Amino acid sequence: MPSNQKLLPIYIFQIVPLLIYPPETLKSGAVVIAIVAVVFAFLGYGLWRGRSWALSLSLTLQGFNVIVRLMMLFPNAVVNSGGESAFNVPFIALSVLSIALSLFFLTRLDRPDVRATIVA
Repeated sequence: MPSNQKLLPIYIFQIVPLLIYPPETLKSGAVVIAIVAVVFAFLGYGLWRGRSWALSLSLTLQGFNVIVRLMMLFPNAVVNSGGESAFNVPFIALSVLSIALSLFFLTRLDRPDVRATIVA
């Protein structure tokens, strides 16, 4: 199997960490989800074709996702309802999962063998 085909799942599924939000949040942003899907389709195609701009943009977007999720995690981890504080467990779990997936994609895409395959 050519090395570019081994990286195909990374090209396709790198959109997943950016779209991991609670369902009530996703319902209100269907248009944004469609725009993000189109952008990542072009980004995946650029990676598949070996474009260095696609690799740089992919690394940047995954890095920004980690930063934004960390900034959002602590202020939104606790919700106040009726004078009582409670942990927002779905938000915390999905944020940690998204951060972990983005870090995986960052470390995988930044490896020398992957860089050599993409920017050949």
